[in-house]
Amino acid sequence: MAVSAADNATNSIYYDPKAKYQPPKQELDKDAFLQILVAQMRYQNPLSPMDGNQFMAQMAQMTTMEQMVNLSKNMELLLRTQELSLSASLVGQQVTVVNGEGQDVTGRVEKISIDEKGIKVVIDGIAYDYDRVKEILGR
Repeated sequence: MAVSAADNATNSIYYDPKAKYQPPKQELDKDAFLQILVAQMRYQNPLSPMDGNQFMAQMAQMTTMEQMVNLSKNMELLLRTQELSLSASLVGQQVTVVNGEGQDVTGRVEKISIDEKGIKVVIDGIAYDYDRVKEILGR
């Protein structure tokens, strides 16, 4: 018997019965945390309820974690922007890069290209990874 993606979604704790199809989430986010927190509150023992301070501590931890994730994403974006800026300044410069065999190749950067694998420095029609630039000699 084949199991469809929709069947997998019904087994997820994030399942929304109103949606036609909802793929399972791969990460826990603030919505998942809030669902867990609500479930804790709903199913706690009424004779010995959880301390309100614990809930506040959990909320503070979640907020801190969310801000750290946001900071990480922003730092990645900043790094990518800086790499693009620095690589663009290499056009027309004489550079030395290390090719795939570990040999040094020196030439003038004709252009910079970007693909799914990252930034490439093009020398004599051959694209080299930006992080293989070993030396910048100048104009």
